[in-house]
Amino acid sequence: MKFTPAFRQKVSTELMPLLDRFEEIETILADQITETKIWQPPEELPRLVNHYLDMLWVVYISKYHLLCQSLIQALNTENYFLYGMIGRSLIEHTAILKYYVSGKMLPLGQTILSQEQITDANIQELIVLLDRHLTGRRFDWNSFLADYFDELARPQKGTVLKEPQVNVLTCLQKWIKEDSAIAGLYELFCDLVHPNLGSTLLISRLVERHHIGVGGSLGQPVGLEIFNRTFEQLIILFQEVRTQLLQLREFKFPE
Repeated sequence: MKFTPAFRQKVSTELMPLLDRFEEIETILADQITETKIWQPPEELPRLVNHYLDMLWVVYISKYHLLCQSLIQALNTENYFLYGMIGRSLIEHTAILKYYVSGKMLPLGQTILSQEQITDANIQELIVLLDRHLTGRRFDWNSFLADYFDELARPQKGTVLKEPQVNVLTCLQKWIKEDSAIAGLYELFCDLVHPNLGSTLLISRLVERHHIGVGGSLGQPVGLEIFNRTFEQLIILFQEVRTQLLQLREFKFPE
């Protein structure tokens, strides 16, 4: 998917390489999700770990692809309100991914390596993390979807959404300790989503350079300036995404 020539003419010239880079990211993600991955957990523990890892990989690739695709569509139609929502979602998904991979799985992996032996207990501990990462929730989906997924009415190990998800603010606080700039970026995008001045600015227009107007088509959208000042930070975010996803793949057992 591409940014339209009409949109490219509106943005700051120095952002052109970033638009090209974002299109490249969207294409790379699209190429990674051409096959459907079915949730059929095997009984053998090493294979079960690999199955969880494969599912998490395709879940994240699919979500990031849709977010990138939606961001391009939103900007092509000057929907800066949606840009704010997508930006915040990108930050939150990356915070959760980083929390589990760098914050939980890597320390566990280092502990296993220090013992110079992989035990069933080690693998079970990893599976617990993977299960919570993949199926964690903050809503009772079991009851909500009981008439949609038959297996939810007949609970079986590995198929029921049973683990509470970690609060995204907990994940963000861990990340902020490593990179304080994330705090300001997340605060900004939260204001762009909540019913605050930020979200109001995203639907406002600058008329005659000194009047703020809402509705109609007079003037220039304030959201364009907000985009110009924040898009590079979202591009940088994908460096973290790439690092975490590659680390996730490293936990796979040899087939």
